[in-house]
Amino acid sequence: MPLLPSLSPVTWLLLVAFLCLVVLYGIWPYQTFKKLGIPGPRPLPFVGTFLEYRHGVHNFDQKCFEKYGKIWGPGRKSLSSTGRLFGVDFLSPAISSGNSTDSPSAAVDRVDFLQLMIESQNSHDGSKSAETSLDKTLSDEEVLAQALIFVFAGYETTSSTLSYIAYNLATHPDVQQRLQDEVDAHLPNKASPTYNAIIQMEYLDMVVSESIRLYPTGGRLERVCKKTVELNGVTIPEGVVVLIPAFVLHRDPQYWPEPDEFRPERFSKESKEGIDPYTFLPFGAGPRNCIGMRFALLVVKVAVVVLLQNFSFRPCKDTPIPLDLDSKGFMQPKKPIVLKMVPRAQADLKK
Repeated sequence: MPLLPSLSPVTWLLLVAFLCLVVLYGIWPYQTFKKLGIPGPRPLPFVGTFLEYRHGVHNFDQKCFEKYGKIWGPGRKSLSSTGRLFGVDFLSPAISSGNSTDSPSAAVDRVDFLQLMIESQNSHDGSKSAETSLDKTLSDEEVLAQALIFVFAGYETTSSTLSYIAYNLATHPDVQQRLQDEVDAHLPNKASPTYNAIIQMEYLDMVVSESIRLYPTGGRLERVCKKTVELNGVTIPEGVVVLIPAFVLHRDPQYWPEPDEFRPERFSKESKEGIDPYTFLPFGAGPRNCIGMRFALLVVKVAVVVLLQNFSFRPCKDTPIPLDLDSKGFMQPKKPIVLKMVPRAQADLKK
């Protein structure tokens, strides 16, 4: 039996051409950054630098930052994905009632997330002017998907943020005491939190901001370049995906002296004026920043206030000090954050 199959010369030629095209397809997209003169890790055919992520996305970004500087090319020119997220039915009645002209709520001028999406569906109606008409309306499936993402995306991020804040307070008792004093001053006798009281707590805002600087819920931001531009001598072609490693940016000693230290004073009124807003990106920036930013901050602050009114956080024997982040996958503690919650009455007596 011959080692190679008996094929015609034309078939062999086509087979070799096909293999060359496959190899070219696996290598060609990685030439973009080389042509632009942008340094970066050497990608493998087809998989690029994906295998480097097994050590953790933030670790990969940190190593690239230390080796290549403030800009590097991590992989392919662009990545696009289209498809259906998911579909469920429990929001359908709300969408139907919102679209119905016979609904009693149709005459109510509401400005909320769901209503704005519903109105985008009706933007091509005859009652709408040409100026307010959108280029693309949303389908029912898109409205459902966006509404569900808006509802569920905040749960994990909020809980993670609260965990990191509790850890920072437990390991910095002086900061916790000062914050409790501020809470007691604005809400004496464990009064229920109000919006006006929350927004007046300056030190609370400083503590939350410093915690999400150290541990941002989104370690990376992505933006697609819609027009070829040149910035600081670097040309960014149209269609290129630009990744902003917020985790690395938040720990750059050029912008944050002693970046690994927990110092809420960085965000005092005096110090905040000197912070470049594009070096602090826990929620992104620009027209596509996190749509739930204000709501998320308010929820976190209310939760912190209620907890500190009743408890004090203390480290225990199982508390990981220092806090090591997992090198596999996305940013999370290598070991669970375990703290002791002491009722305020007991904590005050011991103090």
